[in-house]
Parts: sequence; structure tokens; C-alpha cells
Amino acid sequence: MTGSGDWRFRDARAISLVARALVLANALVSLLTTLVLTMRPESETGLFVLAGLSIVQLLTLVAAAVAALRWLYLANANARALGATDLMGSPGWAVGWFFIPLANLVMPYVTIRDTWKASVNPRDWQAVRTPVAVGLWWGCWLIANFTSGITAAMDFERGFEAELAPEAQTLGLVSTLFWVAAALLFAWIIGRVQAAQSDPAHLGERFA
Repeated sequence: MTGSGDWRFRDARAISLVARALVLANALVSLLTTLVLTMRPESETGLFVLAGLSIVQLLTLVAAAVAALRWLYLANANARALGATDLMGSPGWAVGWFFIPLANLVMPYVTIRDTWKASVNPRDWQAVRTPVAVGLWWGCWLIANFTSGITAAMDFERGFEAELAPEAQTLGLVSTLFWVAAALLFAWIIGRVQAAQSDPAHLGERFA
């Protein structure tokens, strides 16, 4: 299926399911890891469990990022194939903004927002209302990353082998909770955008 310009519509249902599953899996493992860490395990078994959870957390994070960015590329390209014009940048830039310092504080939100709107009504996407969930997702994402950075700095100051200060543990828990909230919201966003693009005959009505 072809759309505006040279963009070709490609079915992204499979990658959307994989991305959602991995995002939610990482959220669950992140929460479990943080809870175990706050219990300050001292036994060999407890430390082994914590190490295992940390490895799984890292693996699911990398896998979720790859799948989510692949889905975002396809979703942005598909919105163009359905007829959306004047979208900023390209599908490649939709992914690339996440890796550019300073720009990654704003542009990923703009990309997700516009991809949502262009999926709902490709022919008049600028007039589509931005759902509150998109703003909440981005707010949770920023807070999670900001607090995580502070926690890492506090951990570095005390030495990575030293016991974390209570303040750092509390901040780490706050970061994880916002991370989980961001993951839940992003999984929901993926589902709704994919639903819109999978039923182009009723795009203008589904999320009006």
C-alpha cells in the first residue's frame, strides 16, 4: 500500500506487540529489582537474586528500546503512507531525536505526539487533539531519567560498593515508580496508535 510521497505502508502489528510486551516486562523487572535492593539483601542467595534481576533488567531494557524504536520508525512512516504531510523530519529522525543531547528533552515528545495525531486523521492531523496520556508519558519519562541520574551521582560519590544512603534509596524508588508509569503509558500509546493505523477506514472517528 502506498501513500503520500514514496512511503509504503508496512504492517507493524507484530513489532507493536513485541515492543509492548518488552516494555511491560522491563517495567516489572525494574520494580522487582528496586524492591529487592531496598530490602538490602546480605545473604549470598539475596545478592544472587539481585544480580540476576539486574541482568534481566538490562537485557529487557535493551530489547525493549530496540523494539520500541523499530515500531516508532514504522508507525511514523505508516502515518505518512496513509496521507499525512508536513510531519517534522523523517521516520529516521523520529528515532534519532532520542540520542541527541538537549533535543532529546523535547523532540521525542513532539515525534510521538505528531505520529499519534497523524495516525488518527492523516489528512488533517494538525487539528487532532493531543491526548493527555502523551503528555503524562513524557513527564514521567523525564522525571524517571532525571531522578535516576541523581541517584547514580549519589551512588558514585559514596563508591559503588558502599551501601546506598537512605536518600538515594528513596530517590531510586521514586525513579522506578515514574519509570513504571512511563512504561505503562507508552505501552498504551503503542496500542492505540497501532489500532488507528490498522483500521484506516475509520481513523477520523475512532479517537475523535
